[in-house]
Amino acid sequence: MSIGYRTFGILIALAAMPHVAYAHILFVEVSSFDIALLNGLLHPAVVPAHLLLLVALGLLLGQQGPKENHIALAVFFIATMLGLLAAWLSIGGEIELSILICAAIVGLLIVINSAIQSLLLTCIVALAGFAIGMDSAYETLSGEEKLAALFGSGVGIHLLLLYPMALAYYFNTKIWQKIAVRVIGSWIAASSVLVLALSFSASTLLNRG
Repeated sequence: MSIGYRTFGILIALAAMPHVAYAHILFVEVSSFDIALLNGLLHPAVVPAHLLLLVALGLLLGQQGPKENHIALAVFFIATMLGLLAAWLSIGGEIELSILICAAIVGLLIVINSAIQSLLLTCIVALAGFAIGMDSAYETLSGEEKLAALFGSGVGIHLLLLYPMALAYYFNTKIWQKIAVRVIGSWIAASSVLVLALSFSASTLLNRG
C-alpha cells in the first residue's frame, strides 16, 4: 500500500513540473493565423466547382505529355497569383457558375483525348487559374489572416492540380489506363452539368417565389 501512495506522489510531482505543462500548451494553443492558413489550404478541396476544375485540368495536362506542361504550369501559376491578388483587393464577384462551365468543357476535352494546340492549352489554364484564384476571396477575413488564407489557397490549388496531372501522365501508357482517365473526365463533365442544372433550377424557383 505504501508503494502505491509513493508512486501516486511521484506522478503528482511530475504533473506539476512547468516544462511538462509547457509542452502540452504548444499543441493546444493555435493562433488565428494558423487556422486561416489551414482553411485556405483546404478551401480548393471543399469547394465543388474548384475541385472539379482542378482535377479536370490536371488530367488534361497529364494527357498532353510533359513537354506541354512546362509552359502551361508556369502560365497557370502566374494566372493563379493574379487571381489571388484580385481576391486580396476584393475585385470581382462570385463566378462559380463560370468555373463549372469551364470544368464541363475541360472534362469533355479529356473524353475526346486529342492533342491540343499549345496556345489553346495556355489560354485554358490561364483562364482557369485566374478564375479559381479570384473566386477564393474571404470576405470575413482581413489583414494577416486574409493573406494567410490566400497563401494557403494558392498552395492547395497547385497541389490539387499536380496530383491528377501526375496520375494521368502515369496512366498514359496502356489503353485501358487511358480509358479510365477518359471515364473520369466524363464523370467530371456530367457532375459539372448536373450542378449547373441544379443551380439554375434553384434560382428559377427563387425568382418564382
